[in-house]
Amino acid sequence: MAQPRAAGGTRLQSVERALRILTEVARHPQGLTAKRLARFLDVPLATTYHLLRTLAHEGWLEHTEGHYRVGPDAVAFGRALPGPGDDGSEQGVCTV
Repeated sequence: MAQPRAAGGTRLQSVERALRILTEVARHPQGLTAKRLARFLDVPLATTYHLLRTLAHEGWLEHTEGHYRVGPDAVAFGRALPGPGDDGSEQGVCTV
């Protein structure tokens, strides 16, 4: 479960939405449709498509058969994270 975030400071709505998309897609290995993600985000479908296209273009998502799934760059990012108990001297593995 995510920890509460500190309030204050400038936040970018598009970045928050993109991160929420990545989090939700990671929770559904079978993938999610744009419509379902739009409902989850409570934003217009067109906005959701813009975010999804950008994330897919950058390699963070894959789009196949109408569903969005975790992409190769997100997987690589997860693998680069230190695992539990790592002291930082070796690269850990974290599954996405």
